[in-house]
Amino acid sequence: MGDAESGDEMTTLITIDPGASGGIAWTDGDVVNASKMPDGMAAQIDHIRMIAAINPGATAIMERVGGYMPGNAGPGAVKFARHCGHIDAALYCLGIPTEQVGAQTWMKVCGPLPSGMDAACKRARKNAIKDAVARRFPHLTVTLATADALGILWWGMARQNG
Repeated sequence: MGDAESGDEMTTLITIDPGASGGIAWTDGDVVNASKMPDGMAAQIDHIRMIAAINPGATAIMERVGGYMPGNAGPGAVKFARHCGHIDAALYCLGIPTEQVGAQTWMKVCGPLPSGMDAACKRARKNAIKDAVARRFPHLTVTLATADALGILWWGMARQNG
């Protein structure tokens, strides 16, 4: 966090949980914001452009998502990979330095979470993340769409603060 006496300011973070059911979170000064992923590439890029215009010098963190997972349909995996590439390219073209973080890394800020890959466990983990993030950012209405982006933001802010 910035120190008013030293003149240091916290760099604006834009964090992205890619995917149609994902979200975007960002800091605007000391204010934390979040929105669900806009529909369509043009709307997504416009949203990121608007955040960057209001917050010059922003940096981004995007969740590193895996490639093809056995059992997933190939065309769906290709569509998702293209979507992630579009977001990455938009950040690049807007001059926003971007890094990626794996889910196992950023999720640690949420505390102990249910583990496992079956549907019930995944649902319980998503809800536990949503609850932890809602406690961390009580001024926001946290949804399943915004919870992961806010979790990534929480992780990025903690790292920025040392």
